[in-house]
Amino acid sequence: MNQRGRIKMILSTVQLTTSVNKDENLRKIQQYIEKAKTANSDIVIFPEASMFFSPPEESREVLYKKAEDLNGPWLTQIKKTAKENEINVILGIYEKSDNKKVYLTAVLIDKEGEIKYAYRKTHLYDAFNFMESERIEPGKDYYTPITINEFNIGILLCYELRFPEIARTYALKGADLLIVPAAWVKGYLKEDHLLTLAKARALENTSYLALSSQIGNIFTGYSMIIDPLGIPISRSTEKEGIITAEIDKERIKEVRATLPVLYQRREDLYFR
Repeated sequence: MNQRGRIKMILSTVQLTTSVNKDENLRKIQQYIEKAKTANSDIVIFPEASMFFSPPEESREVLYKKAEDLNGPWLTQIKKTAKENEINVILGIYEKSDNKKVYLTAVLIDKEGEIKYAYRKTHLYDAFNFMESERIEPGKDYYTPITINEFNIGILLCYELRFPEIARTYALKGADLLIVPAAWVKGYLKEDHLLTLAKARALENTSYLALSSQIGNIFTGYSMIIDPLGIPISRSTEKEGIITAEIDKERIKEVRATLPVLYQRREDLYFR
């Protein structure tokens, strides 16, 4: 809560280059958590699969061996750093499943260092000659917002930006902010796709959207924070780094009063 009763939150997104070395990535992430705290952020967001870089040719067996459970040692260290800095952290990991594949999981760690929520990617990237399902197990999560600092948050992962039903479901359940940890694979016009989709998901749902994307290796970068009218208010450069912006619940109310698309839907005409 800020001046004049306005509900605001400062958030940071990190554009990260990961290596195959989990310990190296851990140290880098811990440093960015500390930087976000220095910027007075309430929450810091890291990309999909921040735990380590897994080359596409890496076998399912090797990937599974390197992945961890939610109570594994790598995530335990992140939880400790979140608690020490009293900041909420969202980041993507490879989580072991029960059938020798892994989940692509986004974990929310609160400022007490506890896992508040874990979202497992439901729509896998089997497109553009990429077959994520060969190594990844799809989640079966329902799209239910969680609350941080009075903001209702919906999490979706990377390729799921291409499915407007996910973001709309969150919005209809009261989401103010869509958070997208991503590892967007490079390709012809793929940066244009990412920018277009991210802006559209924010605009059509009149919600803030924060995108944290990997850069380097095979990934595009293009991290950004977008306001409820689809305008990027903070954008990364072509390098690794951190960006920060303040979001305001009153801004969402103002936009939805001007552009009331969520309330004008004709559900009686859909899905007939």
